[in-house]
Amino acid sequence: MFNGTRPHIILMIGDDGIVAVPHDIANASVFFVPTENKNGAQIIDDFINRYPNARLTLCADNLAQDYRVDALPPLTIFDRAKLIKRRLQQSFPLARVTTSRRFTKSKNQILLIGLNGNNAALQWADRLRGRMPRLTLLPVEAAQLLAKLSAETTKGWAMLVSRQKTGGFRQIVTHKGNLVFTRLTPLPSDGEDQSNIIVRDIQASLDYLTRLGLQNAHDLSVLLLMQNLDLSPFADLSLQSLQCLPPLAAAQKLRLPFASDNDDSADVFYAASFAETRPALSLMLPDAKNLYLNKQTRFWGMRAASACLAFSLIFAVCNAADLFSTLYQTEQETTRLNATQNELAQAQANAAPLTEPLGRLRQALARRHIYEQETPTPWHGLNEIAAALTDDSKIIHIDWENKTAGAPEKITIGMRMTTNTDATDRAAIVTRFSNITQNIALAAADYDVVETKPPFPALPQETVTAETTTSAPDPTGDIILQRKTP
Repeated sequence: MFNGTRPHIILMIGDDGIVAVPHDIANASVFFVPTENKNGAQIIDDFINRYPNARLTLCADNLAQDYRVDALPPLTIFDRAKLIKRRLQQSFPLARVTTSRRFTKSKNQILLIGLNGNNAALQWADRLRGRMPRLTLLPVEAAQLLAKLSAETTKGWAMLVSRQKTGGFRQIVTHKGNLVFTRLTPLPSDGEDQSNIIVRDIQASLDYLTRLGLQNAHDLSVLLLMQNLDLSPFADLSLQSLQCLPPLAAAQKLRLPFASDNDDSADVFYAASFAETRPALSLMLPDAKNLYLNKQTRFWGMRAASACLAFSLIFAVCNAADLFSTLYQTEQETTRLNATQNELAQAQANAAPLTEPLGRLRQALARRHIYEQETPTPWHGLNEIAAALTDDSKIIHIDWENKTAGAPEKITIGMRMTTNTDATDRAAIVTRFSNITQNIALAAADYDVVETKPPFPALPQETVTAETTTSAPDPTGDIILQRKTP
């Protein structure tokens, strides 16, 4: 019964008393404290305080439990949670603790659960809040065990009937493995036949189950978790199947760690199912839940902070290693660079007798290249112009333009006519000037005559005649030549 792991205490709490079941606690045995015992609460407290490191599980098996099957429309996950909360408030307005469970293989049906404030399990949960006990409900947990005890019960309607010292006869009805109904009947007085009481309870439950969808008693399978029970009164119920299984045999079938072998009650059997596994439904009081969440937040917060600190240290160490490696490589490169610079300086010093004269020669060549750079001159155009002039003309001024990069060379010459012709014969002078201009254009083939200014300005409607006497001696004119290619 004890294997040396962490101690665990399970309290089966009902209206008639409490069964304390120790697990993995040496020299401790199961004991029952009835409700009539005025010192019962102190007895339980002393036993629990004796093992401060033990885990606590409170299993409620009393009348102050309400269950209701409800259907929900298709909703989103957030709207579904809001609707379930509203349905719980409407169904159990005076409940101290409410919760819900979804049906397997059904997205629309849920089981609404409410615990009243006078529930003895809630009183013990409030009393032991410092130990953070787990609170679970026997009907919900027994419905899970029924599916394990008989696989056929998950296909249709099934009922589990058990006897507990703490509460009486507990009926748990499931449909396709989901809890739909539970009922608790107080224990009978001594000498009353249990079989007849159970038959009457099942018959009363059948009348109610017709409202939940059970068509006929032939569709219901019943499992009696009892021993030494007379099954003859059950023949009148016309059930689909009837099976009686002692609690010890059920515990052995499920390979539970322990069970009572000399007791007809199923309290120890149910407690054994909580010994090494978590309950299917675990509840907490609101204030205890907040305390638990704060404790868990501190617990995991410290571990998260420690993990972040460790990660930061590891990251810093890795980066520090990379930094040291980079600094070392930089120092190595600096050393090699300094050595190379020293070698270069030594090589330059050794080659100085040869390189210094070459350097001075290079500077001299550079200066010579600067000063001997070819400067554009107008000699080509002037030579061509000189070849085209005659004896009766004389150049009096020359303007040469070659300032803009990419612009063609431009030469403007002023020419005076020194002809023996009468100076008053303007027509002859103009004709001679035109001939000279044409000769220059033919001689200077690389230039275009772009503009000329005759010796006498030609005014509009002016006729050149020999009678004009207002003329300057030695008339002059201008000829403009522009190189064809820049």
